[in-house]
Amino acid sequence: MSDPYEKLNAYLLSSTSTSPPTSDGIHAHINAIRTTGVPQPGVLSTIWPGVQQVLAYPTLTDVIITSLVDDVVEPIIASGTSNWEEVKETVGDAETLIATAKADTHSKVKKAAIGFLSFYDFSDGERKGFEIVQEIVGMITIENQPEGVITRVEKIIDQLLTSQFAVRLTVIKSLLAIKNAGNNSATIISRVQQLTLTVLGHSTSGVDDIPADLLNYTFTQDDIMAALMTIQFYESLLDLYLPPTIFFITKPSYLEIANIYKSSSATNLERSAASRSLGRLSRSREDVFSEIDSRLGIVKNLTLREEIDRTMLALIPGKYVASLNPQIIRNFPVSTASLVDILINWCHSTEALDLLRLDTPRLTKLPVPELLRVGKALAETYYGKKVLVGLPGVMEVLLTRRERMGYRIMRLRGDIVDALVESDSETLGPYWYDRVREEKLRGHWGREDDGNPKVDIMDRAA
Repeated sequence: MSDPYEKLNAYLLSSTSTSPPTSDGIHAHINAIRTTGVPQPGVLSTIWPGVQQVLAYPTLTDVIITSLVDDVVEPIIASGTSNWEEVKETVGDAETLIATAKADTHSKVKKAAIGFLSFYDFSDGERKGFEIVQEIVGMITIENQPEGVITRVEKIIDQLLTSQFAVRLTVIKSLLAIKNAGNNSATIISRVQQLTLTVLGHSTSGVDDIPADLLNYTFTQDDIMAALMTIQFYESLLDLYLPPTIFFITKPSYLEIANIYKSSSATNLERSAASRSLGRLSRSREDVFSEIDSRLGIVKNLTLREEIDRTMLALIPGKYVASLNPQIIRNFPVSTASLVDILINWCHSTEALDLLRLDTPRLTKLPVPELLRVGKALAETYYGKKVLVGLPGVMEVLLTRRERMGYRIMRLRGDIVDALVESDSETLGPYWYDRVREEKLRGHWGREDDGNPKVDIMDRAA
């Protein structure tokens, strides 16, 4: 018997409930298994009798359960080398796996049971397959379900949506039923929202089948955690490539987020989350944001005094701010390092740069790392480059190399040189055109001559 899986199976089968396998004994076999590489087809049938027997012992320690599942079973699931017939014959059919996942058993065992469902073959019957999908989605309604199990549910649903288009409607209906059931905790609502994002992530097939009820949530005033999770849901929508129809459907919810931002009774956590979400909305869907802003007058009342407002100003496009609140840009304290994220945002806008009227004395008061970040932002646009070359004192700081400095400083300088070197002499002028190319040739950006990156403790002295 040379197969390490056969040896482990024999070792497990030789144990009893009164004399279970030891942690050291299992690890010795696991170490031998690791040398074999990726599990091969048929390994599940080889190993499962022993695993099944041992997992049934009532006094098994957490260490042994974790070792068996994480180091033996999970690699087999992850390898994808099994098939549904093998799973059904060795581990159990879909109903058995779902029952195990619902049972009051070890979280590792529950997670593995759902993992085996990833091999489910819909040739067993389409209707039965949809019922199985319903059951899998229903796992999220178990309040104390471990997060590892919920993550596995999300992964399985994602896999099914990729390979089985027909399950999409079942998933949507199941989620809508859970959402409309009422009395859901913040945790369960958050799980519904996460699976909804998973469905929306498969938007190549369209989104006309997504009901508005699944996209709009009310914000409960007495549950801060639910409000924060729901705000995060709407912010996460902005990360997906979705058609405009989705954002017109969800516009009432973004309006409610704006009301939370403006509310004097909302907590700082809620207002901060709302501010960030609105800022990101303005970048992704300015049409929706501007309609909300025209009703509530958000941007024209933004100030630099509140951190919550500063969060939004670092995100809202400079052109938009320049059109509604030009005074805040004109009076901006350029040399304040703590506000540099706002300045960097505005460096990408011609309209904002015209109002900022940047100059060397104020910019060079910034610490070098912050000045380089600003320089990098300016170097990324044509108009920003024109501003830079009009500030020779700033250009000297941006391009000058030191004998010793941190990797971050060197990398930022390298990024600036890389951005400027793409420009022609008309944009940079003959002098800076040549200087930039000289610096490019001198580069080994980010490293000293000995090839060892230096720590950032030198940044402030650069």
